[in-house]
Amino acid sequence: MYSGAMAETSGPLPSPQRLLSIIELQNVIAAAAFNTDEIMRLVAERAVGLVEGGSATVELVEGDDVVCRASSGASNQLGLRRSQKSTLSGKCVTERKPVRADDGRSICVPLIHGEHVVGVLAAARTSGSFAAEDQETLRILANIIAIPLHRTRSFPRPRYDNTHDALTGLLNRRAYEERVGVELARRTRYQQSFSLALLDLDGFNTANDRFGEAGGDELLRTIGTILSKHTRVMDACFRLGGDEFAIVMPGTAFDGARIVIERCRQHIVEANLLEGTVGIVEAREETLESLAARADEALRADKAARK
Repeated sequence: MYSGAMAETSGPLPSPQRLLSIIELQNVIAAAAFNTDEIMRLVAERAVGLVEGGSATVELVEGDDVVCRASSGASNQLGLRRSQKSTLSGKCVTERKPVRADDGRSICVPLIHGEHVVGVLAAARTSGSFAAEDQETLRILANIIAIPLHRTRSFPRPRYDNTHDALTGLLNRRAYEERVGVELARRTRYQQSFSLALLDLDGFNTANDRFGEAGGDELLRTIGTILSKHTRVMDACFRLGGDEFAIVMPGTAFDGARIVIERCRQHIVEANLLEGTVGIVEAREETLESLAARADEALRADKAARK
Protein backbone atom coordinates (compact mmCIF):
# COMPACT_ATOMS: atom_id res chain seq x y z
CA MET A 1 0.00 0.00 0.00
CA TYR A 2 2.75 2.40 0.94
CA SER A 3 4.76 1.92 -2.26
CA GLY A 4 1.62 2.51 -4.32
CA ALA A 5 0.97 5.74 -2.49
CA MET A 6 4.49 6.90 -3.21
CA ALA A 7 4.14 6.12 -6.89
CA GLU A 8 1.24 8.56 -7.14
CA THR A 9 3.01 11.42 -5.36
CA SER A 10 1.75 14.78 -6.59
CA GLY A 11 3.70 17.12 -4.31
CA PRO A 12 6.93 17.38 -2.31
CA LEU A 13 7.69 14.24 -0.35
CA PRO A 14 7.06 14.40 3.42
CA SER A 15 10.15 14.41 5.60
CA PRO A 16 11.80 11.06 6.48
CA GLN A 17 10.44 11.40 10.01
CA ARG A 18 6.89 11.74 8.71
CA LEU A 19 7.32 8.81 6.33
CA LEU A 20 8.63 6.61 9.14
CA SER A 21 5.64 7.59 11.29
CA ILE A 22 3.25 6.63 8.49
CA ILE A 23 5.00 3.29 7.98
CA GLU A 24 4.78 2.64 11.73
CA LEU A 25 1.05 3.35 11.63
CA GLN A 26 0.56 0.94 8.71
CA ASN A 27 2.46 -1.77 10.58
CA VAL A 28 0.34 -1.27 13.70
CA ILE A 29 -2.88 -1.51 11.66
CA ALA A 30 -1.69 -4.61 9.82
CA ALA A 31 -0.55 -6.37 13.00
CA ALA A 32 -3.71 -5.67 15.00
CA ALA A 33 -6.29 -6.13 12.21
CA PHE A 34 -8.29 -3.07 13.26
CA ASN A 35 -11.80 -2.54 11.94
CA THR A 36 -12.65 0.42 9.72
CA ASP A 37 -13.85 2.70 12.52
CA GLU A 38 -10.65 2.12 14.46
CA ILE A 39 -8.51 2.77 11.37
CA MET A 40 -10.30 6.09 10.79
CA ARG A 41 -9.66 7.14 14.40
CA LEU A 42 -6.00 6.12 14.25
CA VAL A 43 -5.40 8.03 11.03
CA ALA A 44 -7.13 11.15 12.38
CA GLU A 45 -4.95 11.02 15.50
CA ARG A 46 -1.77 10.56 13.52
CA ALA A 47 -2.73 13.37 11.12
CA VAL A 48 -3.01 15.90 13.97
CA GLY A 49 0.55 15.22 15.06
CA LEU A 50 2.16 14.96 11.64
CA VAL A 51 0.81 18.18 10.11
CA GLU A 52 0.70 20.02 13.45
CA GLY A 53 -2.99 20.72 13.10
CA GLY A 54 -5.33 21.61 15.90
CA SER A 55 -7.78 18.97 14.74
CA ALA A 56 -8.33 16.32 12.09
CA THR A 57 -11.45 14.51 10.90
CA VAL A 58 -12.49 11.70 8.62
CA GLU A 59 -15.78 12.54 6.89
CA LEU A 60 -17.70 10.02 4.83
CA VAL A 61 -19.99 10.69 1.90
CA GLU A 62 -23.59 9.81 2.70
CA GLY A 63 -25.95 10.91 -0.05
CA ASP A 64 -25.64 14.68 -0.50
CA ASP A 65 -23.96 15.10 2.88
CA VAL A 66 -20.58 14.46 4.50
CA VAL A 67 -20.69 12.98 8.01
CA CYS A 68 -17.82 13.06 10.51
CA ARG A 69 -17.02 9.47 11.54
CA ALA A 70 -13.67 10.09 13.27
CA SER A 71 -12.38 13.17 15.05
CA SER A 72 -9.18 14.00 16.89
CA GLY A 73 -7.67 17.10 18.41
CA ALA A 74 -9.16 20.26 19.83
CA SER A 75 -12.70 20.01 18.43
CA ASN A 76 -14.88 16.93 18.71
CA GLN A 77 -17.07 16.85 15.59
CA LEU A 78 -17.99 13.17 15.77
CA GLY A 79 -21.38 12.56 14.15
CA LEU A 80 -21.63 16.07 12.65
CA ARG A 81 -23.56 16.01 9.35
CA ARG A 82 -23.14 18.80 6.78
CA SER A 83 -24.27 19.40 3.23
CA GLN A 84 -21.60 18.96 0.57
CA LYS A 85 -22.78 22.15 -1.11
CA SER A 86 -21.67 24.44 1.70
CA THR A 87 -18.41 22.91 2.93
CA LEU A 88 -14.77 22.67 1.96
CA SER A 89 -15.12 18.89 2.34
CA GLY A 90 -17.92 18.87 -0.20
CA LYS A 91 -15.78 20.82 -2.64
CA CYS A 92 -13.01 18.27 -2.16
CA VAL A 93 -15.44 15.44 -2.94
CA THR A 94 -16.85 17.18 -6.02
CA GLU A 95 -13.48 18.17 -7.47
CA ARG A 96 -11.85 14.85 -6.49
CA LYS A 97 -8.63 16.60 -5.46
CA PRO A 98 -7.08 18.26 -2.38
CA VAL A 99 -8.42 21.71 -1.53
CA ARG A 100 -7.40 24.38 0.95
CA ALA A 101 -9.33 27.22 2.52
CA ASP A 102 -8.51 30.73 1.35
CA ASP A 103 -6.66 31.48 4.60
CA GLY A 104 -4.71 28.22 4.35
CA ARG A 105 -5.80 27.05 7.80
CA SER A 106 -7.99 24.18 6.62
CA ILE A 107 -7.11 21.45 4.15
CA CYS A 108 -8.98 18.43 2.78
CA VAL A 109 -7.83 15.46 0.71
CA PRO A 110 -10.25 12.97 -0.88
CA LEU A 111 -10.47 9.31 0.06
CA ILE A 112 -10.51 7.71 -3.38
CA HIS A 113 -10.64 4.05 -4.30
CA GLY A 114 -10.95 3.30 -7.99
CA GLU A 115 -13.62 5.59 -9.38
CA HIS A 116 -15.24 6.22 -6.03
CA VAL A 117 -14.75 9.15 -3.64
CA VAL A 118 -15.83 7.60 -0.34
CA GLY A 119 -14.90 10.45 1.97
CA VAL A 120 -12.44 13.15 3.03
CA LEU A 121 -9.51 13.41 5.42
CA ALA A 122 -9.41 16.98 6.72
CA ALA A 123 -7.17 18.98 9.06
CA ALA A 124 -7.47 22.46 10.55
CA ARG A 125 -5.36 24.79 12.65
CA THR A 126 -6.00 28.11 14.40
CA SER A 127 -2.96 29.93 13.02
CA GLY A 128 -0.51 29.60 10.15
CA SER A 129 -1.08 28.00 6.77
CA PHE A 130 -0.67 24.40 5.73
CA ALA A 131 2.23 23.74 3.34
CA ALA A 132 2.42 21.52 0.27
CA GLU A 133 4.24 18.90 2.38
CA ASP A 134 1.24 18.80 4.72
CA GLN A 135 -1.08 18.16 1.79
CA GLU A 136 1.07 15.28 0.56
CA THR A 137 1.27 13.84 4.08
CA LEU A 138 -2.51 13.82 4.34
CA ARG A 139 -2.83 12.29 0.87
CA ILE A 140 -0.61 9.35 1.84
CA LEU A 141 -2.52 8.92 5.09
CA ALA A 142 -5.78 8.98 3.15
CA ASN A 143 -4.61 6.00 1.11
CA ILE A 144 -4.36 3.95 4.30
CA ILE A 145 -8.11 4.11 4.87
CA ALA A 146 -9.56 4.46 1.35
CA ILE A 147 -9.49 0.73 0.52
CA PRO A 148 -11.03 -0.61 3.77
CA LEU A 149 -13.62 2.18 3.62
CA HIS A 150 -14.62 1.21 0.08
CA ARG A 151 -14.85 -2.46 1.02
CA THR A 152 -16.98 -1.70 4.05
CA ARG A 153 -19.37 0.47 2.07
CA SER A 154 -19.68 -2.14 -0.71
CA PHE A 155 -21.38 -4.64 1.61
CA PRO A 156 -24.16 -4.42 4.19
CA ARG A 157 -22.77 -3.10 7.46
CA PRO A 158 -24.17 -2.37 10.92
CA ARG A 159 -25.34 1.13 11.72
CA TYR A 160 -22.74 3.35 13.33
CA ASP A 161 -24.90 3.60 16.46
CA ASN A 162 -24.67 -0.17 16.91
CA THR A 163 -20.98 0.02 17.74
CA HIS A 164 -20.57 3.50 19.28
CA ASP A 165 -21.90 5.25 22.33
CA ALA A 166 -24.01 8.20 21.17
CA LEU A 167 -23.09 10.40 24.15
CA THR A 168 -19.29 10.09 24.26
CA GLY A 169 -18.46 8.84 20.76
CA LEU A 170 -16.48 5.96 22.28
CA LEU A 171 -17.07 2.37 21.27
CA ASN A 172 -19.91 0.67 23.18
CA ARG A 173 -20.36 -2.59 25.10
CA ARG A 174 -21.20 -4.57 21.97
CA ALA A 175 -17.98 -3.43 20.31
CA TYR A 176 -16.10 -4.12 23.58
CA GLU A 177 -17.22 -7.75 23.69
CA GLU A 178 -16.34 -8.25 20.03
CA ARG A 179 -12.90 -6.66 20.43
CA VAL A 180 -12.00 -8.62 23.56
CA GLY A 181 -13.05 -11.81 21.79
CA VAL A 182 -10.74 -10.96 18.89
CA GLU A 183 -7.83 -10.18 21.23
CA LEU A 184 -8.33 -13.40 23.20
CA ALA A 185 -8.29 -15.42 19.97
CA ARG A 186 -5.16 -13.58 18.80
CA ARG A 187 -3.48 -14.28 22.13
CA THR A 188 -4.21 -17.99 21.80
CA ARG A 189 -2.98 -18.16 18.22
CA TYR A 190 0.04 -15.86 18.31
CA GLN A 191 0.83 -15.65 22.04
CA GLN A 192 0.42 -11.87 21.83
CA SER A 193 -0.29 -10.37 25.23
CA PHE A 194 -2.91 -7.72 25.87
CA SER A 195 -4.36 -6.00 28.91
CA LEU A 196 -7.78 -4.75 29.95
CA ALA A 197 -8.42 -1.77 32.22
CA LEU A 198 -11.76 -0.77 33.72
CA LEU A 199 -12.45 2.76 34.97
CA ASP A 200 -15.31 3.62 37.30
CA LEU A 201 -16.07 7.21 38.40
CA ASP A 202 -16.31 7.66 42.16
CA GLY A 203 -19.30 9.74 43.23
CA PHE A 204 -20.85 10.03 39.78
CA ASN A 205 -24.42 9.49 41.00
CA THR A 206 -24.01 12.22 43.60
CA ALA A 207 -22.60 14.60 40.98
CA ASN A 208 -25.44 13.73 38.63
CA ASP A 209 -27.99 14.57 41.34
CA ARG A 210 -26.19 17.82 42.14
CA PHE A 211 -25.63 19.16 38.62
CA GLY A 212 -28.51 17.51 36.79
CA GLU A 213 -28.61 15.15 33.83
CA ALA A 214 -27.12 17.69 31.41
CA GLY A 215 -24.17 18.28 33.71
CA GLY A 216 -23.66 14.54 34.13
CA ASP A 217 -23.72 14.04 30.36
CA GLU A 218 -21.11 16.75 29.88
CA LEU A 219 -18.90 15.12 32.50
CA LEU A 220 -19.11 11.77 30.69
CA ARG A 221 -18.29 13.42 27.35
CA THR A 222 -15.23 15.05 28.92
CA ILE A 223 -14.07 11.70 30.32
CA GLY A 224 -14.48 10.17 26.87
CA THR A 225 -12.38 12.93 25.31
CA ILE A 226 -9.62 12.46 27.90
CA LEU A 227 -9.48 8.71 27.32
CA SER A 228 -9.35 9.13 23.53
CA LYS A 229 -6.67 11.81 23.73
CA HIS A 230 -4.34 10.21 26.27
CA THR A 231 -4.35 6.57 25.18
CA ARG A 232 -2.14 5.26 22.40
CA VAL A 233 -3.10 4.82 18.75
CA MET A 234 -3.38 1.02 19.12
CA ASP A 235 -5.61 1.17 22.21
CA ALA A 236 -9.43 1.01 22.04
CA CYS A 237 -11.64 2.97 24.48
CA PHE A 238 -15.20 1.97 25.39
CA ARG A 239 -18.10 3.26 27.44
CA LEU A 240 -19.74 0.16 28.87
CA GLY A 241 -22.68 2.02 30.36
CA GLY A 242 -23.34 4.57 33.08
CA ASP A 243 -20.01 5.76 34.46
CA GLU A 244 -18.09 2.60 33.54
CA PHE A 245 -15.37 2.75 30.90
CA ALA A 246 -12.88 0.23 29.54
CA ILE A 247 -9.61 0.34 27.62
CA VAL A 248 -8.27 -2.63 25.65
CA MET A 249 -4.51 -2.42 25.12
CA PRO A 250 -3.14 -4.85 22.49
CA GLY A 251 0.44 -6.08 22.82
CA THR A 252 0.65 -4.62 26.32
CA ALA A 253 1.63 -6.35 29.55
CA PHE A 254 0.33 -5.34 32.99
CA ASP A 255 3.05 -2.78 33.80
CA GLY A 256 2.59 -0.96 30.50
CA ALA A 257 -1.20 -0.93 30.92
CA ARG A 258 -0.83 0.54 34.40
CA ILE A 259 1.20 3.44 32.98
CA VAL A 260 -1.50 4.18 30.38
CA ILE A 261 -4.45 4.06 32.78
CA GLU A 262 -2.67 6.04 35.52
CA ARG A 263 -1.90 8.74 32.96
CA CYS A 264 -5.59 8.91 32.08
CA ARG A 265 -6.59 8.99 35.75
CA GLN A 266 -4.15 11.85 36.41
CA HIS A 267 -5.60 13.91 33.55
CA ILE A 268 -9.11 13.33 34.93
CA VAL A 269 -7.98 14.61 38.34
CA GLU A 270 -6.20 17.62 36.79
CA ALA A 271 -9.40 18.51 34.94
CA ASN A 272 -11.11 18.84 38.35
CA LEU A 273 -13.44 15.96 37.57
CA LEU A 274 -14.29 12.99 39.76
CA GLU A 275 -11.75 10.54 41.14
CA GLY A 276 -11.51 7.33 39.14
CA THR A 277 -11.22 3.76 40.40
CA VAL A 278 -9.37 1.40 38.06
CA GLY A 279 -8.98 -2.33 37.63
CA ILE A 280 -6.17 -3.64 35.43
CA VAL A 281 -5.54 -7.22 34.32
CA GLU A 282 -3.31 -8.90 31.77
CA ALA A 283 -5.13 -11.56 29.73
CA ARG A 284 -4.48 -15.26 30.19
CA GLU A 285 -5.76 -18.32 28.36
CA GLU A 286 -9.33 -17.62 29.42
CA THR A 287 -12.81 -16.59 28.37
CA LEU A 288 -14.29 -13.11 28.12
CA GLU A 289 -16.31 -13.84 31.26
CA SER A 290 -13.29 -14.85 33.35
CA LEU A 291 -11.23 -11.87 32.10
CA ALA A 292 -14.08 -9.47 32.93
CA ALA A 293 -14.51 -11.07 36.36
CA ARG A 294 -10.82 -10.60 37.17
CA ALA A 295 -10.99 -6.98 36.01
CA ASP A 296 -14.04 -6.38 38.23
CA GLU A 297 -12.18 -7.92 41.16
CA ALA A 298 -9.20 -5.64 40.53
CA LEU A 299 -11.60 -2.68 40.36
CA ARG A 300 -13.12 -3.56 43.74
CA ALA A 301 -9.64 -3.97 45.25
CA ASP A 302 -8.61 -0.52 44.03
CA LYS A 303 -11.81 1.01 45.38
CA ALA A 304 -11.21 -0.59 48.79
CA ALA A 305 -7.57 0.59 48.85
CA ARG A 306 -8.60 4.18 48.09
CA LYS A 307 -11.07 4.44 51.01
